[in-house]
Parts: sequence; structure tokens; C-alpha cells
Amino acid sequence: MSLPASVFGDWVRIETEYLQACGLPLWLHALPHEGGLVLLDSGTSITPETSVRGRLADAGHRIEDVSLVVNSHAHPDHMGGNAALAAVSDAVFAAPAAEAAWLEDNDRVITELWEANPDAYRLSAEERAEIAGLYGERVRIDRLLRDGDVLDGSFGRLEVVTTSGHSPGHIAVRDLDRGLLFTFDDVQGAGVPISGSAEWLAPLYHDVDRYRSGLRRLLDLDFAALVPSHGDPLDPAAGRARIQESLDFVDRATDFVHDHLTRHEVVGVRDLAIAIGRDLGPFGGPNLQTVSLARAHLDDLARRGLAGARWHLTPDPTQKDS
Repeated sequence: MSLPASVFGDWVRIETEYLQACGLPLWLHALPHEGGLVLLDSGTSITPETSVRGRLADAGHRIEDVSLVVNSHAHPDHMGGNAALAAVSDAVFAAPAAEAAWLEDNDRVITELWEANPDAYRLSAEERAEIAGLYGERVRIDRLLRDGDVLDGSFGRLEVVTTSGHSPGHIAVRDLDRGLLFTFDDVQGAGVPISGSAEWLAPLYHDVDRYRSGLRRLLDLDFAALVPSHGDPLDPAAGRARIQESLDFVDRATDFVHDHLTRHEVVGVRDLAIAIGRDLGPFGGPNLQTVSLARAHLDDLARRGLAGARWHLTPDPTQKDS
């Protein structure tokens, strides 16, 4: 069900250009207070000027008054706009301590995230440049956030809840005064439909146990509304159902990978990613999401003693055939 605007109180919801640019809805949220504005996430490198400035102006506020930016994690649609905001405001930047290296180093996050499994998925030079463009320039993170931290001020109290799984240090933010639970990218259900395409963006996580644990933490919290980044806000019943749907997907993926290994003597990450994209959902690929799912569930089976790696040399990709 749709939620009344009164649920959000003073929060300003900011619809961004990301739907037109990348096929997915992306919402940011700003909270005005006596000292300026708190902004949860900053979008991509173009979002502050393309979407944030105008929406704030419509609500009677100025982008120059952003005083605190809280980044939920180090993916480009959540912190790529930091430099653009730093250029026009005196904002302090806060983000998960566990992702400090990614937050301040584009090359490192692109290499360690998109190219973590180079035998299964590699970026072309053009793709790498496009992702770097979404990240923009880096800024120094002023405050490193840990689980249980509370940001407080004239805006109220915002509690940090570490969920991880989706990314190493992913956080949720709970507005303790208004009962809003901002889950950003952690509650993904069975994926998100891509606008103008028959494909969906698969859930993205890198550690099965941590992703499950984070979702279960959210399920135990009280909230008046669950607010994801890539979808509509949900009332408590629908929010809990969405969290459960996310947990159910992990179970389905676990069974799928186990069954796939049962039918095949040897499975590579790339082959499994292709099967996930084709048979577990309309996810396409191989891509970041399907490869990460494949690797996460293979690692999970290995940790439980149910599977093991068999390494072999592959042709050197830097050597051209003569």
C-alpha cells in the first residue's frame, strides 16, 4: 500500500535521473534542520546538479546548505556525487568504516568489486571508464561509521545499523524519532526490473551468511516505514514481507547452486553465473550481479565443506596469439 506523505515528516524525497540513465529508480532523502540539511547518499557524479539541486529548491531549500552527507556504501549510485556536493557546500561526509578504502579510491573499488573474479568477468576499457565517470572525483570521508553509532543534532537521531553482505560495510540508517528505516540496497527481494528491458537486476551480495544475518537484523527492528533506494517505501507489513522475500531468494539461490553442482562434475564461476542469469531469473550476464552470486554461493558451500576448488592454469590474457 502507498504511504501517506505525513510518514516522512520533514524528510524530502528526491527522485533522481538514474531511471532514465541506467534503467533503475533511485531515490535520495534529505532532512532539513537548523544547521542545514542531512542528505542520505549522493547518487552518481551528476546527480547533485541534475536532480538534487532542483528538488531541494522546489521544497524551499538550497543544495549549498547540505551540512552532512551519509553514504550507505561505496557503490557509484550512492556516493558518486560526493565531489559535486563538496564543490558547492561545506558538507561533512560520513560513511561505513569497513569501506573506507573503497570510498576514497576509485581504481581500488572498481578492481576489487567488478574484477574480483577476472576468469569469469572482465570490464572492457570503455566499461571501466564509464563506471569511473559515475564515481567522479573522490573526497575524504570525515567520519567513519560503525554499527550502533548515532548521529544526533537538531535533525534528531539517526542510528547506524551495519548489515553488510550486499557490500562489505553496507549500512542501514534508522530515524529513531520518526520510525523510518532506510535500507538503501540491502533489501533486494528477488531483484529489480530494468526499465525498457525484459531483464531484471539480480540481487547483489558477496557473503551469504553476512547477507542473511543483515536481513534478519532488519526483520527484528521496529519501523513505521521501510525505505529502499531503488523502490517505493513500504509500510511495516509490506516491509517485513520484502525482507522475507530477500531471505527466500537466498534460500532459492542456495538450492539452485547445490543442484547445479550435483548435475555437473566440475563448475566454474562463469558457467554458474550464466546458469544463474538464465535459469534462476531473467538476469542476463555474466555480469557483476550474477558472477558475485555464483562466487558467494560457491564460497558458502566450500565453508560448509560441501564443495572445493580445483585450480588450473588458463591462457595468459596479456599474450596475443602469434
